Amino acid sequence: MRPGYGMFQQQTTKMQITPQLRKAITILKLSTPELLEVIQQEVTENPVLEIAENKRDPYNLTPTFFRGAKRTDPNNDPFLYIASNEVSLEKHLKEQLGFIQKIPPLIRHTVSFMIGNLDHNGFLRSTLPEISEVCKIDLAQVERALRILQSLEPRGIGARDLRECLLLQVQSLADSFPLVSLLIKKHLNDIANYHIHKLTTLLHVSTQEIQAAIDVIKGLNPRPGAAFHIETVHYIIPEVSIEKAGEQLVVLLHQAASSGLSVSGYYERMASEHSDNNELSKFLSGKLHAAKFFLKCLEQRRRTIFRVTQAIVEEQSDFFWHGNAHLKPMTLKQIAVKLGVHESTVSRATVGKYAQTPWGIYELKYFFPSGLQMDIGESASSEHVKSRIKTWISEENPRKPYSDQKLSDFMKKEGISISRRTITKYREELGISSSVRRKRI
Repeated sequence: MRPGYGMFQQQTTKMQITPQLRKAITILKLSTPELLEVIQQEVTENPVLEIAENKRDPYNLTPTFFRGAKRTDPNNDPFLYIASNEVSLEKHLKEQLGFIQKIPPLIRHTVSFMIGNLDHNGFLRSTLPEISEVCKIDLAQVERALRILQSLEPRGIGARDLRECLLLQVQSLADSFPLVSLLIKKHLNDIANYHIHKLTTLLHVSTQEIQAAIDVIKGLNPRPGAAFHIETVHYIIPEVSIEKAGEQLVVLLHQAASSGLSVSGYYERMASEHSDNNELSKFLSGKLHAAKFFLKCLEQRRRTIFRVTQAIVEEQSDFFWHGNAHLKPMTLKQIAVKLGVHESTVSRATVGKYAQTPWGIYELKYFFPSGLQMDIGESASSEHVKSRIKTWISEENPRKPYSDQKLSDFMKKEGISISRRTITKYREELGISSSVRRKRI
């Protein structure tokens, strides 16, 4: 048969995601704050939706919503009563500058300009010639203004690099530390790399003197302005609570997850009474259908998260009873098989969702740690290994700290086969220094 063009009818099967299914998947993925925003948007756009004014849930830390124009009641927002640090670094420094007498106006203006150009760590990133050109003042007066700025509290403010910042703080100490100043000026990299023996040989001082000087340097603040840096606080609203009730573990859904959203009976009656009005009936029917589907998605999300959390609690019961060290390896596939759902559904139900547990607030994704094989055929979670590393290091002799290889040997004695490089990775994730840096002389 010769090839040619033509129209042929053919039957095939393929998966197609409908707009409704896509919306259901999207709602399942949302975290609680994101869900509340979507709910408020739906209430704004769909007049048949309303949120009941129920009794306040102690776990619901969000404003109470109402139908119609009264969307929120700011008086019920507990975040309005949280104390905040409103003193900025700029305000703090300018208040001190105001108490200094007999400063020429031009120099006072230059100091104020410098204060306004400090970064959030308190460092001056503009060069003195640049400041001189902008403020129309000679370089000698700029240097005088800089000395005034650097005399303010906290000490170290106005430094142009880390070395100058540390030196300013050392100069303000009651005792004189010539060795400390020398180390900061010329050997800061050797201190960072903990080259103790090199420094003792080079400076002809004892190991104890070097160690004492390093202790002083460690007590200095490398970012003096950071304490005044005001960052946006992101609050976590737990989706569920896992509580101990006698000899059982109970899973509770918070009100923020259920939202108290419902379809207005008023608009349902209106749709029924005006069925003869085609335009009005079509509009209300569309809004009612959209509202009921949205509620169905919320209920499906609630049930899915509840079922996934229950399955997690059953599999990780030792964690909820005894703590972090008893967390065992688990995969999304295990929970998916247990519930008879797809693995992606479990992933969407756990990412960005938090649980209040007897040991604190954790993301549901936290309960799926990777595992290491044990000699007895079972597995140990990475969290268990990290817990053991922290315990051993906290109990070590500071004069003879454990190396990563030694910690690996300890693990092998407990039946956990783990390489030195993996120990190093876990130790760094815990923010613990190497044995060389932990050593005390």
